[in-house]
Amino acid sequence: MSSQKHARDPKCPLCGVRLDRFVLDQEGVPVLIRGACPDDKDKLVAFYERLSNETIYTRFFSIVRYFEPYVERILNGPAYVIVAEREDTGEIIAVAEAVPNSDGTAAEAGIVVLEKYQGRGIGKRIAYALSRVLWERGVRRVVGYILPGNIKAYRLVKKLGGRIKSYYESLLYVEIPVRPGPANGKTGEPAGTGS
Repeated sequence: MSSQKHARDPKCPLCGVRLDRFVLDQEGVPVLIRGACPDDKDKLVAFYERLSNETIYTRFFSIVRYFEPYVERILNGPAYVIVAEREDTGEIIAVAEAVPNSDGTAAEAGIVVLEKYQGRGIGKRIAYALSRVLWERGVRRVVGYILPGNIKAYRLVKKLGGRIKSYYESLLYVEIPVRPGPANGKTGEPAGTGS
């Protein structure tokens, strides 16, 4: 099953927007990073349900078992949500989301990658795509919390030019400057069009 086409939805400004496209390492897996759409709900719930307890804990700081309310909230709220999906199967393999603050200059963000695909550069690619989206909307810094033992997240923060700002209730509070980021793929094009 190939990546389906998504119509733009005025309530979901990133719906169907192609942000990056690449082939994943030696496996030759075609990956599309695009804006999430309301009709991605079931695929997003399935994605979160496939995560291990360890990955769920490092993303949510607790073990979550029921993801439907969370997915509905991020798809229908003020969050910018993007997904990385395999174009050959339509499987979502990573999700990045950012919720802007009240004045729109900063956003709290989170990224999670399916275990099978961790350590292969997808987190960095989806972070760059999210950075471009935020930059275009006037956001200039991303903030977030990570567990002190989450080395992968810490490394990504450092690669993106971020730093630890403080230690808060057993979590590291990080800040990352938002930059336009490298244009790794076509931007602003509805998913399913172009090359």
